[in-house]
Amino acid sequence: MNRFPAEPAATMLWFDLDDTLWDMSGNSAICLREIYDSAHLDCLFATPEEWDRVYHGINLTLWEQYGNGEITRDYLRSERFARPLRLAGMAEDEAAGLSAQLDPLYLGLLGRKTSLIVGARETLDYLSARGYRMGIVSNGFHEVQYNKMRSSEIDGYFDIVVLSDDAGYNKPDPRFFDYALEKAGSRGKRNIVIGDNPTADIEGALNAGLEAVMYRRRHDTGVYPGVTNIDRLTDLKTIF
Repeated sequence: MNRFPAEPAATMLWFDLDDTLWDMSGNSAICLREIYDSAHLDCLFATPEEWDRVYHGINLTLWEQYGNGEITRDYLRSERFARPLRLAGMAEDEAAGLSAQLDPLYLGLLGRKTSLIVGARETLDYLSARGYRMGIVSNGFHEVQYNKMRSSEIDGYFDIVVLSDDAGYNKPDPRFFDYALEKAGSRGKRNIVIGDNPTADIEGALNAGLEAVMYRRRHDTGVYPGVTNIDRLTDLKTIF
């Protein structure tokens, strides 16, 4: 594993939020189960696991399209619930109406969940104690991302939070990272992005001229060439 010979005062560490620090997968599964029960979706999906699988397959595709700038935020928010409902046999108008109720319910539930990736707080404590300046770079929605950080009590670690809603661009667009550097006043520093998404986080950072650390959370994404790869967040303590 490579070690970054970087002085804290001359380095800015940028963390992705979802599934890098905050356990999006686990927290989302809990929220979707709560929605399955409260909205009585057992009439459409035989089990909570089926509902979770269909929703996440559709949501993943929509987020990839959103990250590439192919769809709008509003379209993503309406379709990620309406589409699985339609696939399960619900009429178009009824699916649209229920989707309009489920999306804000889901986001509200999500913002109150507190589970972090194993080792997240320990690692942030270590980096903070060493004097590193840290920021968040995320494609997530503004209010929800701030709620996640407040609920899980990690907001105090970060000097700056840069979201696609504010930047006007999504990761991996280099303009997103350029906006982040400008807002943080970190041009001329060593900027290193730590994230779990090989496209949005790693390719995005490299194409913007930044360094990167690939967090292989799922361990099935393969080793990303040319950057440091880690399997646990606490591995960051061995390279910084």
